[in-house]
Amino acid sequence: MNFRHVDLTVNSGENNFVIRIRNARQEDGRRIQMLFAEVYGHNYPMSLVSDRSKMNHAIASDDYFWLVAEHNGRIIASQIMHIDPDNRLGKAIGAVVSREYRKHKLNNVMMNLIMESVTRKHKIVDAVYATTRTVTAAPQKVLDNLGFSALGIFPNAHKIHDHETYCLTAYYVASAWGKRRKPVKMLKDIEPFFRLAQRELLTRLPNKELQLGKARFVAEKSPDAGNLNRADQKLIQFESIHASSFVAERFRRTKSTGVFSNFYVPFHKPNMMLISHDQKTEIYLQYNPQDKYTAILGGKSETNDLSLLLNSVADVLSNLNISYLECLVDAYTPELQRQAIDAGFLPSAYFPAMRLVGRKRWDYIAFSRSFETLDFRKVTLIPTYRAYLKEYLKMWNAMYVESAIRSGE
Repeated sequence: MNFRHVDLTVNSGENNFVIRIRNARQEDGRRIQMLFAEVYGHNYPMSLVSDRSKMNHAIASDDYFWLVAEHNGRIIASQIMHIDPDNRLGKAIGAVVSREYRKHKLNNVMMNLIMESVTRKHKIVDAVYATTRTVTAAPQKVLDNLGFSALGIFPNAHKIHDHETYCLTAYYVASAWGKRRKPVKMLKDIEPFFRLAQRELLTRLPNKELQLGKARFVAEKSPDAGNLNRADQKLIQFESIHASSFVAERFRRTKSTGVFSNFYVPFHKPNMMLISHDQKTEIYLQYNPQDKYTAILGGKSETNDLSLLLNSVADVLSNLNISYLECLVDAYTPELQRQAIDAGFLPSAYFPAMRLVGRKRWDYIAFSRSFETLDFRKVTLIPTYRAYLKEYLKMWNAMYVESAIRSGE
């Protein structure tokens, strides 16, 4: 996306200097990589930065809005917005600033410029979301100050140096709420996350017509809730295919069906497929062994037992040294939400108006299952995200601790 450059005059004691904010160019590639290496070492798990061919494609593509800040021939900051025009959704990624320039609030300036362009000038999105790190609270505060709403957490989702928890935050244009599908229908277990999102949005959306409104909550429990090793579950045996181009093309041509019909993870492409020995079940994943993160994007199967399918996938991935497995389930099908929880997937985030389906925007719930010991000692959260973490830990304790105590009585 074309952007006219901005020259930012910085007051630095006796000497003022100018930082130029402009579109990234393909010839910036090596300097951008050096910036990320300076800040993250060589562990940053984003192929858009590490793979020059992907970087060049993104810089040239209309589906990316990539800004850099330059001073004295050096790239000192980068900010990317990935755009899904069909879904009218944006994702802010790759925000990084060289340490010696952080006091100049370049993240704020660059995000403001991008948001002005995509939400107000060109009006190409209804919503923008981001996931922020929790090593410090600074990224959370930047987006909070820009009007983003805290929607949840992703516990121990990525490994950079250590396993890190990420936060989910989103910014909405008024048009998103007029398109939102209502009412939602969810398990009673998920109500705390819905209420936290509702409370957060109330501070951003004074117009009652733009609020989440009523929801229907289903109270019944599955008799197998929390039992990850049901005696009647014979896990599906899978073979895995890691040919990324083949898998991506097959997923594009193969429509998700059955219990996977409404599975959706924005801005993810599958690079791994699991196929059952009888070839009646196919499941598509984005698999990242570097940061030990995997997301289930969709699939097809003759079985309607989502719990069995998720447990079978988890069994495969636990043997591949994956730490975190995620799926998004719509907020209108409580039976699938129940089966996800039965398979040990816990809700941790609520994303209103995320996906455009026809003319309506659907709400989704983020579920995850961790294969590592949860450790939040190094997590720094602003109060809203802390509330999501507390609700997540209540559910985790009920599933993994209280159920074990009850079974031993």
